[in-house]
Amino acid sequence: MVELFSIVIAFAVFIVAWNSRKMQDNHYLYLLGISYIFIGALDLMHTLTFNGMHLVKGPSYAANQFWVATRFLESVTFVIGFKFIKSKTRLNAEIIFLTYFLISLAVFLCIMVWRIFPVCYIDGIGQTQFKIYAEYAIIAVLLLAGYLLIENRKHFSLAVYRLLFASLIFTIISEFCFTLYVSNYSTANELGHYAKLISFFLIYKANVETGFLKPTTAIFKNLKEDEVKYRTLAENMPGLIMRFDEQLNCLYTNSVSTKLMENSGVPLLISNREVPLMPTNLPQLISKVKQTQVPQETTLAFTDNGNQQIYAIQVIEEMAGTATDSTYLVIGQDVTKQKMAESQMLELNATKDRLFSIIAHDLKNPFTSLLSFSELIYKNAEKLSKEKVEQMGLRINESAKQAYALLENLLEWSRIQTGVLKASPKSLSIATLLTDVKRYASPLALPKDITVEIDTTTESTVYADPHMIATVLRNLVSNAIKFSYTKSTVIIKAEKQLHEVLFSVTDSGTGIEKENQEKLLRVDNTFTTPGTASEKGTGLGLVLCREFVEMNGGSIWLESEFGMGTTFSFTLPFH
Repeated sequence: MVELFSIVIAFAVFIVAWNSRKMQDNHYLYLLGISYIFIGALDLMHTLTFNGMHLVKGPSYAANQFWVATRFLESVTFVIGFKFIKSKTRLNAEIIFLTYFLISLAVFLCIMVWRIFPVCYIDGIGQTQFKIYAEYAIIAVLLLAGYLLIENRKHFSLAVYRLLFASLIFTIISEFCFTLYVSNYSTANELGHYAKLISFFLIYKANVETGFLKPTTAIFKNLKEDEVKYRTLAENMPGLIMRFDEQLNCLYTNSVSTKLMENSGVPLLISNREVPLMPTNLPQLISKVKQTQVPQETTLAFTDNGNQQIYAIQVIEEMAGTATDSTYLVIGQDVTKQKMAESQMLELNATKDRLFSIIAHDLKNPFTSLLSFSELIYKNAEKLSKEKVEQMGLRINESAKQAYALLENLLEWSRIQTGVLKASPKSLSIATLLTDVKRYASPLALPKDITVEIDTTTESTVYADPHMIATVLRNLVSNAIKFSYTKSTVIIKAEKQLHEVLFSVTDSGTGIEKENQEKLLRVDNTFTTPGTASEKGTGLGLVLCREFVEMNGGSIWLESEFGMGTTFSFTLPFH
């Protein structure tokens, strides 16, 4: 009766293991389950060949031989199963089945046909030495299996681990009982069979009840662990990860999305519902993804703690069984640095183009005049009058000054771009700055009979680089004189404000059209006009002014009305 119960359980374990082999993710239970069809078959031969059953004729006490072979096969299976427990590759059920079939066939032939299996029981004497030592060897293998089970307990649910451990203990007790008996009908033999029945019942509990009635803990244990891993991964990703349904209900947001929503202020409204920060065209993107089955991309710009942030957004459809259950992943990657780099690259390209334009055009013009007039004087020195030579000399001098000014500005600007030129601020007297610039400007204003006036209401000081600020004031005053009419006035003004000093240079000259005002302070500016006396500029003076002022912690701007004059203003920190 005990053996029949054990055999039924063994076959039941195999049936469940075989039919769940495509779902079973625990390789240990997988291997153990398949092996039990052959363990049960050998136990069936053990039962049928038992002398008292009188069912199968064979060698005397073949049942004892089948017992030793079957228990050894079972104990070894307990051990070798741990070799595959960490394997990521699914075991081949057909190969396992064929291997155990060949082993079981070999055992049957050795006992029933070839009769070469060692004798295990002698009538009137009892168990042979081979049988007893074989039982101790089986016990040793089972103890090793118990140790390996403890070491690998994390691969089993707690319930399965306890059932397998208890099964090993009762199997060891059973084997120990079978080392003690002298007669096949002794009490020790009987107790050993009871222990075996309990052991098989526990295997049934571990493989059938736990694996069949509670599949979420046995079959899908690793799936749950993976879900936790992927959720942890999503929570710690540096980008945005969100999930929406077709009604734009937000089903999930990772920690980055939540934090950005909190820092960005009021969330956006989509379909009259408040949802985390997302592009306003999200409904259109989701609709397009649903129609085309192609991921859609867009960008999202917002302010995070006062800093401009740009994210590249991708909308991806997730299919969850039916089309009505579709959900949509919205994944965002921070591309702020890349966009800033692109902007800097465009600015550098504009700078390069401007530099080449100046070198190719503005620097060429003065040298054209120099070459032309110098050649005229050289070839016609004896024919030209004194007045003519003086005029040509004046033109040569003007061209040389223009080329020198341009070259000087180019050198200053290139030093800024390469980082060689840095601001060295110190305390500067405002009165001294304005007096020096007036002294510089007076000779420039004299040919056009222009008056340069200083209007200051403060005797304070500013904190700035002396050379840079002097260059800014000289450039602004030179421009004011260039675009002023004869007998007009240029006013240089300084006035103290709350934490800074406001400087301004005002003329009543030609003025600048509104559409051209924004171009003047940009490095990619190509807008130039001649002065009231046809003076030419370098094209870099105002760009240098802007960069020098900003390097000293100030800002610069202009106000102008065409035909009425222009005012350039800039601020510097008050010392």
